[in-house]
Amino acid sequence: MDLIASVVNWKELGDTVLYAFAGAMAVSLSASLGIWGGTRYVDLSQEGRGVIGGFALLVGVIGLLANIAIIALGIFLMVSK
Repeated sequence: MDLIASVVNWKELGDTVLYAFAGAMAVSLSASLGIWGGTRYVDLSQEGRGVIGGFALLVGVIGLLANIAIIALGIFLMVSK
């Protein structure tokens, strides 16, 4: 066990797992908001409720922009280290 403990830096490994989990949750949430907003917009606009559908579309666009920003931040952090 001492050999494994000296080879593996457990703090760095734990930080990597934590950051990867947080990043995966952020990307999943923002992508799901984008998909929800787009589908809700289509449903509401077909029902003739365009104003509320527009707000749903706004949520979808914000979700997709957040998704792009999170991915770009992740790439930037990987390249800069």
